[in-house]
Amino acid sequence: MNQIGEPGVAAFEALAVGPVAARPVAEWPTKRTQAPLATPAAGAPRQAREHLYEIDLIRSATAICVVGVHAVAFTVILAHSDLGALAQNAVVSALHFTREIFLSITAFVMVYGYANRPFSFLTFWRKRGLGVLVPYVLWSLFYEAFTKPPLPPGQWLLRALNDIGLGDASFQLYFILLSIEFYLVLPWFLRFITWAGRRPWLLLGVSFAVQLILLYVDYSYIERGPFAATAAGKFINLYQGRFLPVYQLNLVCGGLAALYMRQVRAFLLRYGAWSVLTLALGLGLLWGNLLAQVDVTHLGIGYGIDVFQPGMAVYATALAVCFYWVAYRWSIHRAPQPPRASRFWALLSDVSFGIYLIHAYILIEVMQYVTPSLPLWAPEPLRVLFVWGLAVVSTVAICVALLYIPWASRLIGRPWALQRDRGVGRWLIVLWLALRRGSQRLAGGASVYGPAKRPNTQRDSAG
Repeated sequence: MNQIGEPGVAAFEALAVGPVAARPVAEWPTKRTQAPLATPAAGAPRQAREHLYEIDLIRSATAICVVGVHAVAFTVILAHSDLGALAQNAVVSALHFTREIFLSITAFVMVYGYANRPFSFLTFWRKRGLGVLVPYVLWSLFYEAFTKPPLPPGQWLLRALNDIGLGDASFQLYFILLSIEFYLVLPWFLRFITWAGRRPWLLLGVSFAVQLILLYVDYSYIERGPFAATAAGKFINLYQGRFLPVYQLNLVCGGLAALYMRQVRAFLLRYGAWSVLTLALGLGLLWGNLLAQVDVTHLGIGYGIDVFQPGMAVYATALAVCFYWVAYRWSIHRAPQPPRASRFWALLSDVSFGIYLIHAYILIEVMQYVTPSLPLWAPEPLRVLFVWGLAVVSTVAICVALLYIPWASRLIGRPWALQRDRGVGRWLIVLWLALRRGSQRLAGGASVYGPAKRPNTQRDSAG
């Protein structure tokens, strides 16, 4: 990475994208400047925004890590010793940031797109909400049909409705359920974040303190002890991962980052390297707690890697800051030109929602049919990485294929990409024509339909 001094910071602030490129953004508020963010005048034309390359990278990497946390957890069975199982669970604990980053990105994108603008709830759900709700329901029904025991039609329907409501059709679908919950409260969240965000440090401090208290009470008194044995305790422990308020810190962080994107970027360009130290501290808290629960309290590995532990507030926040710092440095490395591999990460970002939806089924199939065949002489870390990589590559390939198929792209919450991506469209047409010519040559022109004809490239391309 090239070093960027103060002139570079000023230059890149001028190139900043997002709210600062589309409308005025308040400076870091002080006692003198507590004014609300500027709101566009009624009827003012909506300015186009440049692309947020760093969000593409963060969203894509988070989706890959979602596959990773499940792949690493599933393949603990490959460990040959207690020490190996402990080390692998330590990796699982380190990858448990995915839901927090997922919600931070969601809040960032929503505030970036809708804060201080006219907001129609019905229009929002028609354009974006249904793009999440419909795939969620369809894939829930898919998992009910292909991964769960068969039931009589009436009982199957009742189970499916219950699982859709609770996010239980598959182990990863609570991610999507959290998105739907957030979309339902989005109008109120936008009002809150723009009002309370006038004092960002106060809001961030209060939110962080509330998160620490919430996680401490949950980890120490709700997940164990007398309350855990009650009906209410069992329900909370079973479904607390679906409760949106549990992730309030991540939503606040994402919202504030969108409101003050220019200031956040300038701050990270100057001090972002310190986030690595904070990240190491947060990871030390997670791994220290894991060792303490295994060797001191003897409450076990499962309790030691629990997501809802106080150290996760420090770790997930530090990782979000570090992640954004790295991604933003990458995005401006060649400015004003697009960063390297930007089209690759943009494509992964486009299919990231599909990765959340589909990867569970792919991973189950890999664990059932591929993992038992892996050579025993191969080191366990290599086998784990192979399962992770195969699940990622297979899932991405399916999602990319769906992205370029009319109507099928809606299964991953995206519009058909062929119309806007002409380069890929031409490539697919050429591939289709090549396959057609190949099949006709194999037939040798001896089919009942008569001799093979030369395809009309102009007509086929137009169609």
